[in-house]
Amino acid sequence: MKYPKSSFVLGLLCAVAVLFALSSTAEARIGERKESIERRLFASGGIMYRDDAVEASRRKGMPYLKYIELIDASVDIRVYYKTADGRRPSSKELEEKRVLPGWDMHVLYVNGKSAVEVYKRSQGMTEYEFNQLLGIQSNGSYWKKKESNAKTEDGKPIDSPSAFGYEMQTDNGMARAKKIGNGLMFFDSKLDVMLAEMNDSDQMEKAPVSVNGF
Repeated sequence: MKYPKSSFVLGLLCAVAVLFALSSTAEARIGERKESIERRLFASGGIMYRDDAVEASRRKGMPYLKYIELIDASVDIRVYYKTADGRRPSSKELEEKRVLPGWDMHVLYVNGKSAVEVYKRSQGMTEYEFNQLLGIQSNGSYWKKKESNAKTEDGKPIDSPSAFGYEMQTDNGMARAKKIGNGLMFFDSKLDVMLAEMNDSDQMEKAPVSVNGF
């Protein structure tokens, strides 16, 4: 999978421009309720995978799976499918186990609201689709590339905990994003930090037991 050759800076600037063109769809997605997401998606020809085997195969390898047990809240994972041209897929297509052309959309809901979203394009994401997704998920702000060498005023490095390892963050700090394979992953910043800290604490507690007897 080859991502757009243009730099992140150009991509992020384009995303800002796209945002203003999305008058009907530019509301925040991360933090949106499940009912709103499904109403919009189903009206655009999208469906939800209902076959357990197919859904399990789609979830395989997803970064969010390792953190599910750490979230002390009501968690619901849904995997949706949408054709690239907006048509509703036929029942025959959905019976097949192969990956269908179009989009898979994974949403991890916490207490009924979207906390993690993954958009996977079966045949490669175009630069325009990439920028459109950034615009849709900008949450009324704009995207900034993560500063790898960010420091405080006294010269100390700024350590921002991250469970998923973000590459971009909105200027208002509400959402983070990263590229994964042939897709884009968006997630709530507070949840990302919380999971990172909880995971570190969990590993610290398990370490003495793990090395006991050496």
